[in-house]
Amino acid sequence: MRKQLVIGLSVLALTGLGGVSETSVHERSQAATSTYIHFVRTSRNQTFEPLSWAGLEIGLPNHLNFKTASVSFITGGQNLDFGNIDFGDPTIEQCKKDGYSLTSCGAGLLPGLKCPYNTAYFDKCCDSRYKYDKSACSYPNTVSGDSCGGKYMCYCDRSLYPVTTCTSPQVPEGTGCMEEGVTYYSKCVCPSNYNQKCDGQNQQGVGTGCTQNGVTYYTSCQCKSGYNMTCSDLGPVTPSDYCLMNGIKYYNNCKTCDFRCSLSSCPAGNVCEYEDCSQKYCVTGCATGYKDLDNYWCNGVMRCWFK
Repeated sequence: MRKQLVIGLSVLALTGLGGVSETSVHERSQAATSTYIHFVRTSRNQTFEPLSWAGLEIGLPNHLNFKTASVSFITGGQNLDFGNIDFGDPTIEQCKKDGYSLTSCGAGLLPGLKCPYNTAYFDKCCDSRYKYDKSACSYPNTVSGDSCGGKYMCYCDRSLYPVTTCTSPQVPEGTGCMEEGVTYYSKCVCPSNYNQKCDGQNQQGVGTGCTQNGVTYYTSCQCKSGYNMTCSDLGPVTPSDYCLMNGIKYYNNCKTCDFRCSLSSCPAGNVCEYEDCSQKYCVTGCATGYKDLDNYWCNGVMRCWFK
């Protein structure tokens, strides 16, 4: 630190007092109870300057006026130039001695504890997250166990809040935990309207599903393509193959006839009916000249005999 040194030297001579004798000056100075010495400039070419005691707080009368004498400094050319004298700042060395040696930090870092003697110096650089007072960190945030520069981190515990985004249609659960402008959540869940598993026989979900804990949920279910017939007339071709929705069984193949016939051909002496859907024959009676013998049937086939 550069400082200008201003030094006042003693007056070597009092050369004149405006025609007043030393005795009278002495008497007047005694009357004033205080000596008032005044220098107008630091130049050796000073002329006498009359001064008034009227403005002084001691309240002397105006007629007690003095003149100042010029001052000469003891030096070769009678002009003394002290120049600029460099005095080191003792606080810097004191700060460094106590461990406060840094004056700047890199990007993203904050100054630690500042030197009590010179706040331009500090002990270390801290992570920018160390900027909270302990009392300012509240639930659900967690205050760090350590500090830097007298400040603490106030963060979201990643073991409790590991999620920042959820894949649609999932949504975050709860309000979460805010840290540095980012919200962390405990987990992602399916919206409440995704409550149908659609895992019944020949069922499928409507729209995009939402998977949670290995199970896919839908907003609603429907039967797979083709399972849209009730077969209320003749019944289904395969009764066990259906889709149950809202208590109703839907089939993908209904009978177009009752499949009563089972004969690949019509037996001799019988009258038969050909069933288109099964492409089989059914015996309906005896041919002309034949009669039903005691209404006897064998394996569902009428036996007809000559009369």
